[in-house]
Amino acid sequence: MKTISVVIEKYAPPGNGLGFYQGKAVFVPRTVVGDEVLVSPEKEKKRYIIGRLEKVVKPGLKRREVLCPHYAECGGCDLLHLAYSDQLELKKDMLLQVLAGAGIQTGVNMIAAPDEFHYRHRALFRRDAETGGVGFLRRRSHQVVAVPECLVLAPALLALLKELRVSSALPEKMLSCHGLASSSGTFAAAVEVGSCCQALSGILESVTENYGFGDLELAASGFAQVNPAITRLMINDLLKHCADACEVAELYGGSGTFSLPLATIARHLTVYESDSAAAARGRRNATRNSFDNVCFISGRVERKTLPDSLDTLVVDPPRSGLDPLVVEKIVKSKASQLIYISCNPATLARDLARLKELDNGFIFDSLTAYDMYAGTTHLEVMAYLKR
Repeated sequence: MKTISVVIEKYAPPGNGLGFYQGKAVFVPRTVVGDEVLVSPEKEKKRYIIGRLEKVVKPGLKRREVLCPHYAECGGCDLLHLAYSDQLELKKDMLLQVLAGAGIQTGVNMIAAPDEFHYRHRALFRRDAETGGVGFLRRRSHQVVAVPECLVLAPALLALLKELRVSSALPEKMLSCHGLASSSGTFAAAVEVGSCCQALSGILESVTENYGFGDLELAASGFAQVNPAITRLMINDLLKHCADACEVAELYGGSGTFSLPLATIARHLTVYESDSAAAARGRRNATRNSFDNVCFISGRVERKTLPDSLDTLVVDPPRSGLDPLVVEKIVKSKASQLIYISCNPATLARDLARLKELDNGFIFDSLTAYDMYAGTTHLEVMAYLKR
């Protein structure tokens, strides 16, 4: 189909520009309000069109020059065309829309990233099977865009990217590589070959991170927070919420990023983690730092029993959010406060709405959004509820 001309009138989740063409809504990524653009329709339905930006005929007032030469192709970032203050405004508005859609009305405290660029300490690199190029996926595609440089990667991950691009020792069937960098500048990697992760010759499989509560072993193949600066801010807020906690349960605790700080204030902390390797690292991290008040329990929390003496619950689920059985466990628990840390506002809103349906005793105290992923539409959110 030929290109169509669209004027962007407003934003629509998750950060697309929205215009109209012959009565149909047209959603266009990487546009700003006021842009007059040429768009190639990629998907057309009866009432809407999803388009690809081909040309900015006349830029809107809030459009800025993009410094990344790969931005038009790479799917890693989607808000670099907006000034940073406008990115935050857009993200806050999108979050409020998502919450309102679930019947949740609340204020939001928005925390900016200390660094807009070179903040990302975790990444999944992709490798083109035909060309061998290393980079990231094209937007809405499985094609690989090779990127020799990246504005958002931490210096240590840029060093790893360079090694991946020039190394002749990569496994022939490798299609992706998990990269993880520490704040001190070390990096680790684990490559995916088929359904397995394996080490790369001469490269560590894990790094040591320290958020101020002891050395923390984090594996490249496991979960780790992307932005250490934001993670430290979140830890400080988490500890303020839990200042009077005694018996704490942490669901989806990983290798202990939040567990070690919580252990400094809790009389007893029970951590649940379905990944047995992550739980084992968590135990080692607790032992290494002489925390004897922490118990890591391996296995799915849906099948576990929460402590009867519980007064505080901390949950940090994956993007899919909480299983309905976990929501029921929260309601049946004796916890007087709940801290829900989320990387997906949509599932956060859904879970909080479920919680409200089952137990009106939980009420909002505060909601804080952290710009963990500057330049993208993603947010990290911490909701604090009290009974």
